[in-house]
Amino acid sequence: MRHNIHTGMIILALFLGIGLTACRSTAASEALPPTATPEVVTFATDVPATATPIPPTGTPLPTPKPKPTATATPVPATPTPGVVRAENENPLTGLVVDPITFTRQPMHVRVGNDAQARPQIALSQADVVYEELVEWYVTRFTAVFYGNAPEMVAPIRSARLINTQLTQQYDAALVNSGASDPVRWQLSQLPIINLDEYFVPQPYFYRENETAWQRRLAVNLQQAYQYLADEDLMHPVKLRGFYFADDFLPAAETADTIFVDYPAKANKVLWQYNAESGAYERFNDGELQVDGATDAPIAARNVIIYFAEHFETDIVEDSTGATSVGITLNGEGNAWVFRDGKYVRGRWRTDGTQTPEFVMPDGTLIPLKRGQTWIEVVPTDYKILVNEQPE
Repeated sequence: MRHNIHTGMIILALFLGIGLTACRSTAASEALPPTATPEVVTFATDVPATATPIPPTGTPLPTPKPKPTATATPVPATPTPGVVRAENENPLTGLVVDPITFTRQPMHVRVGNDAQARPQIALSQADVVYEELVEWYVTRFTAVFYGNAPEMVAPIRSARLINTQLTQQYDAALVNSGASDPVRWQLSQLPIINLDEYFVPQPYFYRENETAWQRRLAVNLQQAYQYLADEDLMHPVKLRGFYFADDFLPAAETADTIFVDYPAKANKVLWQYNAESGAYERFNDGELQVDGATDAPIAARNVIIYFAEHFETDIVEDSTGATSVGITLNGEGNAWVFRDGKYVRGRWRTDGTQTPEFVMPDGTLIPLKRGQTWIEVVPTDYKILVNEQPE
């Protein structure tokens, strides 16, 4: 009897024109391939209970456009209570900027840091640069441009999970060359402007005479802002920003060098204090890192070690099966703040809707030096070497 019912159903399906392919389950094709834990991981990677679920793989949709602002009226920064800013002070650098800055949102630009990607173009013009682990091995940057909008920033690379939190902290527009399907899907669910090259090609271009794929894609941030204006997407933001002061804290200890032992040899970072310039100069794999636009050394007024929980995901990022790194940037954690050849050990904290604050354990704000800040995002158990280097 069951056999006759089954046969009847098949005949009915064929009669209605339903193809056999419609009966196939797509689960196998949508599942992410299993991956093993990379051998280079030497630190704890327990997945927190709040880890974001990974959606099925599929063709991503363009990011929904946020509701546009009627006018681009300048909006002053909203500092922490008790912090007073000078007129037209950039809340991310403490420097005075053109008032046009306050009519627009920051740009978060994904920049490569492969050895083949160097020297990068216009990193020195960024207000803040975040460096994070990619696929547990190499590192990549999110360069925050607010006071400046260079006509060329390069090389542009793809987004990662870190941008699902970081971009919201700054209410920024995300500049990137795509992402893996699961990451792109997660970005599409957020109230951010995602200027993914594959959906918004207008501000992107290939650099002349550059054949290496790691170096050739660039973005014109002037054109990116023009696109936002044309689409009624450009809007002012209320950035909390950072606290700046001329003097550091009395409790600060000497810090002439900072060594961050990222796994890849080409990504091991040394910051060395230059007393004449009053900034830390950056070295990768023993080589002084320069800005390809000027050949000047990359030099930061502030270097911050941002200890954050890292965890494994099943998101496959490339053909080798390497998986994406989950990083918890919201909440609070330990932070070491370096400036003027000195440092203090404090805390970072943010609820995810504003830029992080850096404070001492008693809540006292840590004053940054006016100028560019580099933030090194590292796992919570990374050993950072101060005033020493590995043998």
